[in-house]
Amino acid sequence: MRRTRRRGGAILFDLYETLVPDRPQAHRDEVSRRMATALGVDPERFAALFRGTLPARMRGEFGNLDETIRTLAYRLGGEPTEAAVRFAEVTRMRFCRDLLWPRPGVLAVLDGLRARGHALALVSNCSVETVTLWRGQPLASRFEVAAFSCLLGAVKPDPVMYLKVCSDLGVAPEECVFVGDGHGGELTGAAALGMRVIRTVEYADSDPGWTGETVRRLGDLPGLLAA
Repeated sequence: MRRTRRRGGAILFDLYETLVPDRPQAHRDEVSRRMATALGVDPERFAALFRGTLPARMRGEFGNLDETIRTLAYRLGGEPTEAAVRFAEVTRMRFCRDLLWPRPGVLAVLDGLRARGHALALVSNCSVETVTLWRGQPLASRFEVAAFSCLLGAVKPDPVMYLKVCSDLGVAPEECVFVGDGHGGELTGAAALGMRVIRTVEYADSDPGWTGETVRRLGDLPGLLAA
């Protein structure tokens, strides 16, 4: 591993429910039903299938979004046209683009941490849509490196996710802070590698059994780190 001394150390952030809020499952299902209507398959079955294949999609098992949509439609007996697939793809991407837009203040927190000398990295369990949209979003420029589960074929708390960004930054895990809402055991996964772990509950309290450091708002993070 290439080792680089960082004045402020490295901070690894989760994405959804940490930097940006997710949407209720009912909202997600409605998007899936609109996709299904265009594809000519049963809306409820497609919504259930899209929801049920999230773990596989987060590991990138279906390829890009076009391939994912076709595969799932075929499983339900559909034979969508190119135009239908394109409509479904645009519908999904619009939803995901809205998800990735940060609320006021988030960018200021990240910029402040960078100004203090912290190297910032993203570690996200996500499907391919996030990767496709990422570079065009305002959050992207704040991070030196990013690890996406659908590209690595692994999801947090798999050590592969955390160690990828540590390697890219040239830092050891024990030199890092991990910040996340705690979904899927990501906090304990980071702690097991020797990272300092801080839970944020601004958008979701996904690990209520966590007894370690916690911030109510992301805006409280700089003060905790400084202290």
